Amino acid sequence: MTRPFYQLTDCPYCGKRITAETAFGRWIRNNPLLESSEGFSVVDQDYWVHRFKVYGKRSFQLIMGIEIKTRNSSMIEAARDTLHLVNQIMRNRRQTPTKEIKWQAGNAPIKAVSIKNRKKIFIRIYGVHLLQFSGLGPEDSTTIRWDGENINEETLTSLLRFDLDPDTLRPIDLRSHHSPGLSMQVSLF
Repeated sequence: MTRPFYQLTDCPYCGKRITAETAFGRWIRNNPLLESSEGFSVVDQDYWVHRFKVYGKRSFQLIMGIEIKTRNSSMIEAARDTLHLVNQIMRNRRQTPTKEIKWQAGNAPIKAVSIKNRKKIFIRIYGVHLLQFSGLGPEDSTTIRWDGENINEETLTSLLRFDLDPDTLRPIDLRSHHSPGLSMQVSLF
């Protein structure tokens, strides 16, 4: 059976309590041919963060996905598995042959064509990360967790700006395609 959608809101037209999901999400959830018991897992992606940064003479496009959970909730196993697979496939953090990076499926591209720039650009893809709030967001939460680590609102801002490395919570290093050793597990998925 497909899991019920728990976030509710008031309909702006009639005031009735309805699920806070898109019409498409509601359609998927109520479609008997897309039951989770048949092996389907449909996961939305809450946020994609993309930033242009320059280091020396090289410019980079930095990208990561963020899955948001509020009220200290956690992900169900099927969603966690889906996002863990996506996390592995999309990462392109290079390591020397003597170092290991967890949760990287293989060699993802380090350059891609930007529609906006009309040329190939360097990309750093930092995978998918889990952001949990004890409330509904940073302003009403007593606890903020990034991939299981407690952080504060200032750290969250630095992560979203790519001033801090989303994998290590240390200052981001764009000097080469080799990243410094990773101190944290790369993902909780």
